[in-house]
Order: sequence, then structure tokens, then C-alpha cells
Amino acid sequence: MLEGWLKRLREASKRSAVLVEGKRDRRALQCLGVKNIFTLEGKRFSDLPDLLEGFKEVVLLFDLDKHGERINSKVKEILTSQGYILIEDFREELKELGILFVEDIYGEGSSLKCTPCTGQVDKAELRHAGRATEGDKGGCGGDEPSG
Repeated sequence: MLEGWLKRLREASKRSAVLVEGKRDRRALQCLGVKNIFTLEGKRFSDLPDLLEGFKEVVLLFDLDKHGERINSKVKEILTSQGYILIEDFREELKELGILFVEDIYGEGSSLKCTPCTGQVDKAELRHAGRATEGDKGGCGGDEPSG
């Protein structure tokens, strides 16, 4: 089921921005072939329209903990008022799968393969978080896309 979810997210990310909380979320998704990922980390909510310039659709993919719920609510309010089309289906499906943290997607299935890209996932960071596998070849972590 996660493989189908990921395939749909990859497809959506070709035309939409994917908004996540932090760098580890971005790295996990980049490693799995998702494009156009932007993080909120270190940014003000009021900067979102500038950050997402050039996109009409935005996939909201924040963690499903209390903090992520607060962020999702605030971002939704801001982007809706700016006329963005928000896609929350992916987040809802994660909830149904019992995945609370976006960064955990990378470690959820041994059948999920890392796709080549620029940069490297910090393997020590993944091991520390309990997400590295024997066959882990690193992954991504390059710069954020310029939407």
C-alpha cells in the first residue's frame, strides 16, 4: 500500500510543490524520488507565498503529531487565503497507515528503493534514527528546489 502511495506522490510532485516540516522529511522524500520539496524550517509563515511561487497546487505533508497538526492548520489557512489548491490526501493516507512522521516513510518498507539523486543522506543520522538498512546506499540531501 505504501508503494502505491509513494508512486502517486512522485507523480503529483512533478506538477505540485510538496511542503514538509524539516530537513529530515525532505531528505527521506528526495531519496524516494519525490520532487519539488520545500521545508518550513527556518521560514516564517508569511514567506510561504514567495517560497511557493510558480506553483498553484501544494501537497501538505506535515507530521501527524500535535505539532504537525498545528502547523498544518496554520499553513492551510494562509495558503487557502492566497488561492493555492491544497492537496491533503497524502497526509490522510499516512494517518490510515499509522505513520506519524514523514521521515519514517523511508524506513517503512524494505521494498522501497532509494532513487539516485544529488547529495547524500547522512548515514550516521539515519542509523541514529534507526532507519538505515544493510543495503542502504545513502540518498539525497542536496539543496532545496527552486520552485
